[in-house]
Amino acid sequence: MVPPGNSPPSPTSSPHPEPVAVITGASSGIGLALSEHLLSKGWKVFCADINPSGAKVIASLHAPSTSKEASAPAPDTPEPVFVQCDVASFADQKRLFEQTFVWNGNVDFFAANAGIDDKEDVFRDWEGEHLARSKGQNGNDSSANREETVGNGEEEFECEEMNCRTMDVDLRAVMQGMKLFVFYARRAARRDVKEGKKKRVRRMVVTASMMGIYPFETNPQYAAAKHGLIGLVRSVGPKFQRDDNITVNAIMPAFIITGLAPKGLVETLEQKGHVTPMSSILKAYDAFIEDDSKTGETVEVSGQTLYWRKPVEFANESQRWLGEDLEGVWKGCYADARTGEKGR
Repeated sequence: MVPPGNSPPSPTSSPHPEPVAVITGASSGIGLALSEHLLSKGWKVFCADINPSGAKVIASLHAPSTSKEASAPAPDTPEPVFVQCDVASFADQKRLFEQTFVWNGNVDFFAANAGIDDKEDVFRDWEGEHLARSKGQNGNDSSANREETVGNGEEEFECEEMNCRTMDVDLRAVMQGMKLFVFYARRAARRDVKEGKKKRVRRMVVTASMMGIYPFETNPQYAAAKHGLIGLVRSVGPKFQRDDNITVNAIMPAFIITGLAPKGLVETLEQKGHVTPMSSILKAYDAFIEDDSKTGETVEVSGQTLYWRKPVEFANESQRWLGEDLEGVWKGCYADARTGEKGR
């Protein structure tokens, strides 16, 4: 791993020919299946995960496959590289991309896949529980307890800051990863032009969720983050393709068996037939990897089927004028407002 504080690396003098992928959340679930899938196709894969035990999992991918979904890599397949990385840390992601780029001076594909579920119940009545405990009550009627105890002069219960790590990992980290991916993709593209090489497409695929287009009462922060990812992908995909030959798309899986599922959920959903196979997810990734024309696209994956979801229709022509910036008003005004900004 590249030590913190080092200057940006230069690519190796003799770049390796294999296409290069960066995958976050790579030691389990979708990330692991995708890592194995790309390795079987001859990719060099840099596998990032916050869990240090993921190193053994990733190392095992170069051995004969145990997955039912992906083919075993050939003996001469490039070895995967494990990088321990907390995607919520920009410094960690920066080291991840530096280490990838220095291997052969290129990053062809970025799967922004790492994600977590909600770490705080937004509906929880913290003060009500506190007051119930202080009165030795069971808390079944927390609103009544609060009115009685506060009215009697009980000390006020302080409201603490919400745990928003879900937003940090599921949304902010994806945006930071996108910035790093585009940075190195542009650097590689400039080198290609200088060396007279053929222009190439580089791709980013974001793991959103079906909960990015539907409500999700159990995990509202997760839903908010995934809704945000859909907006991000649809907003940046077309322009990155026009300007930089970079495609940005999103998959929206239904329920997949991953480490996020709490005890008992997998068994229940399997019994009811609501589990989407990993093979369908890999089919969605292949659709984006193999088709250079797709960008700003979002595909819902449920069961064996891919559902290509489009943005909602504009309510009227005024909304279309604003949303599509038909006369360049937004673009012009914001270009002036952002003059002189340094990455902020």
